[in-house]
Amino acid sequence: MGDDMLDIDIDSKKGILFVRSFGKLTKETRSKLNKEVITLINKVGIQNIVLNIQNLNYIDESGIKTLEKCYETCEKSFICINTNQLDLIGNLKYVTDEMTAVNLIGL
Repeated sequence: MGDDMLDIDIDSKKGILFVRSFGKLTKETRSKLNKEVITLINKVGIQNIVLNIQNLNYIDESGIKTLEKCYETCEKSFICINTNQLDLIGNLKYVTDEMTAVNLIGL
């Protein structure tokens, strides 16, 4: 992975979309998140999302706006895994691991 890259791993289990992101979420890489995640949410109608950003090493203002767009697109639960304790988006639920997120969703 290059210095200006964003890698995304997407998995779905029991009605929850798990999105794990790696690298940088910037103006240059946000289209990948939009294309892969927001399109999937709209096409399939997934309502519960766990977004793991703990392996992002950089997020710029454009990246934060992209995360907000994902949050607004989600119909039910949108939970962010962020061990850096950054409060990037108000009203967003932050947890430290996927199991806690799944328990919070309560499916």
